[in-house]
Amino acid sequence: MDRQLLENIKKIYSGIFIYNIVGILILFVIKKASVNTVGGLIAGSVVSMIALFLLARNIEALVEKEKRKAGFVAAFGYIIRLTMYAAVLIYAALSKNINIYTVAIGLISTNIVIKTQQLVFKKKHRKED
Repeated sequence: MDRQLLENIKKIYSGIFIYNIVGILILFVIKKASVNTVGGLIAGSVVSMIALFLLARNIEALVEKEKRKAGFVAAFGYIIRLTMYAAVLIYAALSKNINIYTVAIGLISTNIVIKTQQLVFKKKHRKED
């Protein structure tokens, strides 16, 4: 995998770790922290991190493939990622072991971290100009 891509993924993973710590602290403050809620947040974040890694690996592999084959591989990767999301959400809905709401919050952790990092980068970039 490309060095720059790996560094970006590491930054996002560290952001997700901070996101989880903040989320757990918020759960403690509002007195909703339990094994189920914290487990749901962590489970959703882990699935989100795995999906991000699969997406990055998939994108890098697609560059070298012909158009038709790349389209098939991209669609298959998309289906795999959606299946992972659905599996953890269905498990949370049917089980009492993890909270479905915190799983959903964990699943969007990657998106929130990427957007937050982009905002911080833009503010730093404006201050330098």
